[in-house]
Amino acid sequence: MIPGPVATFANHRGVAPLLWVFVVLASIELLAGHLLVGLKWPRGAWFLSGITALSLVWLVHWIASWKRLPHVLEGDRLRLYMGSMRKVNISLSEIACIRTAFTADELKRKGTLNLVPLAFPNRLIELREPLPGRRRANRIAIRLDDPQTFDIELGKAGIRYV
Repeated sequence: MIPGPVATFANHRGVAPLLWVFVVLASIELLAGHLLVGLKWPRGAWFLSGITALSLVWLVHWIASWKRLPHVLEGDRLRLYMGSMRKVNISLSEIACIRTAFTADELKRKGTLNLVPLAFPNRLIELREPLPGRRRANRIAIRLDDPQTFDIELGKAGIRYV
């Protein structure tokens, strides 16, 4: 790895609000489900409520991880996060180009790894070779809170933008 300064790129402001809405909806579902199931099967309602509550705890933890785990440029490596759920570590030499304009249909194409739940990405990283693994993605969709800073930093590294 080439030593170099670490640059971080926040990615939570465009995603976390939508995830919090999801938490509110899940909480409403918890109450409604508990009441409806409790009318017929009281024990089942408590079991269902327990599973939903555990899911809510996990979801809140995941949402908090978005702020704690920004995308990171360190030397010649770029680490991309989808909160604590997924991490992709790529070398800058693996990046063919970064696209700033693309369609929703392009995001749905086979070979695209979308690291942005419930929101539309604002950068699409095209790779020279597919990522290793089952899915063999050769495009990575990300969302940045400040895409201009990301563009400047990766532009300094010689990454081509389209």
